[in-house]
Amino acid sequence: MNHAFGVILALLSAIFWATNDIFNKKSLIRGYDENFVLWIRFPIGVVLLVPLGVLFWDFNLTVLWTTFLWLPSEIIASIYFIKGIKVSPLSVSMPFFAFMPLFSSIFGYVILDEKIEPTGWLGIGLILLGSFIVSGGSPLSFFKVNRGSLYILISAGLFGFNVVIGKLAIVESNPYFFAWYYCLVMSLGLLPFVGFKELLSCRNYKNLLNIPMGVLFSLGMLAYTIALTQTYASYVASVERLAIILDIIYGQVIFKEKFRRSSWGVVPMVFGAILLGS
Repeated sequence: MNHAFGVILALLSAIFWATNDIFNKKSLIRGYDENFVLWIRFPIGVVLLVPLGVLFWDFNLTVLWTTFLWLPSEIIASIYFIKGIKVSPLSVSMPFFAFMPLFSSIFGYVILDEKIEPTGWLGIGLILLGSFIVSGGSPLSFFKVNRGSLYILISAGLFGFNVVIGKLAIVESNPYFFAWYYCLVMSLGLLPFVGFKELLSCRNYKNLLNIPMGVLFSLGMLAYTIALTQTYASYVASVERLAIILDIIYGQVIFKEKFRRSSWGVVPMVFGAILLGS
């Protein structure tokens, strides 16, 4: 494994996906259906990544059986994620995605026998401490007021499990094929949640933000799958939480969200990510 290279790729995926959240949020503000906004990135990804899917084709039994494990929870996690972005400001909801490394660390240890070094645990602890600060020190009261943050926390738990299961499939296959395969399966799996009305609405396809959403998500997915083959799943999940910093910045600058004192919780998150990459 090349841990440094894996951390760099995880960081790139964080940048791509955080930037994608700008277009997600803008589309939702403009009144587009949340499930369609969630879905459209996947068929675009299928088209963009199809050369990799063909050239690196490696569909095997492991890819098949793990799909039945991660697909249901991935769909639910994605739906909660887009709901969280819709009902809460980015700078309020996204910090709680920092809990994802906790879940992926536990599942990584149980399923993949990934041992976390002391510095890695300290890094994860700092990231979690930062999210606690963001909540103002009272998570339960915070979630009652900020429903979107609770949605993001739920999605973080489900995604944390899927990081580990997904790595099993990627290792037995390859990251290039799996990036395309993931987009294909998610395109089909989310169709029932989108509904015919939204799928047949011409207005949805006239949204110019669809293309950057699809491109940024595809680039992030490719960097993410390769990163999982280069370092621990828990490290990838943790470094990706740097996207939280970008989401807070985007929220302040682009969406004019008010900066709260508790937002300084991103500081320990930065140090935590540095420790994970060391």
